[in-house]
Amino acid sequence: MKKRLLYLSLTIVLTMSLLAGCGGKGNTPQKSEGNGQDVGEKVLIIRTTGDPMSFNPDTAPDDYAYAIVQNIFNRLVKLDASKQIIPDLATDWDVSEDGKTVTFNLRDDAKWHDGEKVTSKDVKYTFDTIKENPSYYMSSRLAIVDSIDTPDDYTVVFNMNKADVSFIADLGWYATFILPEHIFNNGQPWEDNPASKDPIGSGPFKLSDFKQGEGITLVANPDYHEGAPKLDKLIFTIIPDDATAIQALLNGDIDVYESVPSANVEELQANGNIRLQLNEYPSPMRIIFNLKEEKLQDVNVRRAIATAINREEISEKIFNGIQKPEYNMYPSLIEWVSNSEDIAPKFNIDGAIKILEDAGYTKDANGYYVSGLTIDVFEDGGYPDAAKLMEATLAKAGIELKVQVHEFNAWSEKVDVNRDFMLELQGGFMGPDPAALQKRLGAGQYSNYGEYNNKEFDDLLAKGAATGDQAERAEYYKKAQAILAEDLPYLPIVAFASYDANNDKFINLPIDGAGKWGWQEYTFTDIK
Repeated sequence: MKKRLLYLSLTIVLTMSLLAGCGGKGNTPQKSEGNGQDVGEKVLIIRTTGDPMSFNPDTAPDDYAYAIVQNIFNRLVKLDASKQIIPDLATDWDVSEDGKTVTFNLRDDAKWHDGEKVTSKDVKYTFDTIKENPSYYMSSRLAIVDSIDTPDDYTVVFNMNKADVSFIADLGWYATFILPEHIFNNGQPWEDNPASKDPIGSGPFKLSDFKQGEGITLVANPDYHEGAPKLDKLIFTIIPDDATAIQALLNGDIDVYESVPSANVEELQANGNIRLQLNEYPSPMRIIFNLKEEKLQDVNVRRAIATAINREEISEKIFNGIQKPEYNMYPSLIEWVSNSEDIAPKFNIDGAIKILEDAGYTKDANGYYVSGLTIDVFEDGGYPDAAKLMEATLAKAGIELKVQVHEFNAWSEKVDVNRDFMLELQGGFMGPDPAALQKRLGAGQYSNYGEYNNKEFDDLLAKGAATGDQAERAEYYKKAQAILAEDLPYLPIVAFASYDANNDKFINLPIDGAGKWGWQEYTFTDIK
């Protein structure tokens, strides 16, 4: 017997890196020379910190683009504020008894921005293309799919080679937006395709204007299948500097600011026109070791580094205690599956030195047991300051670490695309479903930046994905975390939490309620 699933109750896997929000006087329906809005227009202005690299959301994650493309495109399924997978272009779906066939039924009223119907052929084209291109973010994950059938215009059948309870949830992950075949299938790869620069989506807003270094304007799609958005425009204004953005928020020149610096929280709390919401995410700041680097192949070096990092100091000095120290190898926020027994080492300089000396390391002429290590970080979110504190405590343990700070897109090119790093500091979604461990650390996975490879670890993850029993899944994944705590291919540093701020004249924003979990669709946002 098949199970008809209207609202999938699987806990979800959805990696979303967080985007900041900001902009310029969109909170009042008045004419403004700065944004060119007409009298009576409802405009929401969101701060972002840099230019999107592409408007194609399915090649690789792009933090600067994600809040934008989520309003231009749709997925088959998406995430609600309660952390549940709900329909998007799909209305419902069937899962076969053996778990190897998933049939999606599509809406029959969704249209592309050019008026063409969204059909099953668009879904098949999107995922076939992703699967055929190993460099695309979700390509390795789609290896589970043997074929995709389209028996009619509004039915899509995924035929898989094994059961995996996290698969449907994965379709709400990064890089799973449905693209129009009639626009993109023109013989050019997505990276060079003009359609990636001038997007035609099916979402609630359309691209109106993009000025590099300044901002992106979206306008409401009056024919959106869930009803025209309440707002007329979204303006994503590029403000790299946090202090400038905070002042813009206080002045009423921007309406949404995500991930408020901890030092500004009290100031904003005292402002009666600003709403603050604390959100916690299973997206820990973490060090990734490049295991191709000879010096880092020795687990003793990785363990010494882990032991010489003062997470409490980073939490207090950089994040005012808002982002708490994290030692669990899977986020402690997801209590049912996180292993709190097998964890990363606690801070102990003498202990770090002992690890190295017991392993036969001796000091060089400069007083280092290990020298020449570098860590690549991007310039936002407190990452450079956190890395500098690591550099200082590691030096006390006789480990040389030099911090290399980059603009985000440059960091992404170096680390994400070229994998040119020794250590790197990153965030990114790791839950709430533990299948995220496979995507982040499984052999051959795109997001396995450090190229970790442990067959026992992979086997445990496969077993965890094959059963729907939560208690049984938890046991498999906790054993996998124990292996990570022993091997230390990466180091959790602090759990991610932040205050998001918005002009309180706006209602039904993604930051309202118990937490948005990275979903930034503004379809139902309105002015009081």
